[in-house]
Amino acid sequence: MTLHVNKGLEFPVLALVGAGRMPAVAEDEREEARLSYVGATRATQRLVIRAGGGGKFATRM
Repeated sequence: MTLHVNKGLEFPVLALVGAGRMPAVAEDEREEARLSYVGATRATQRLVIRAGGGGKFATRM
C-alpha cells in the first residue's frame, strides 16, 4: 500500500521501506517528508524504517 492511500488507517506493525531513497528526483522534499510522517503515525505498536540508499533523507538519518 502506498503512503497516499493509507489515510485514516492504522496498523499494529508498519514498515516504511525505501525511505533512504526519498525524495525521488523531481519530487518535493517537504511533501515527501509530510507523507513519511503521516505513514509513520499509522503504526500503533511497531514502526520499522528501512533507510538504506543515497537520497537526501538517508544522509540526514
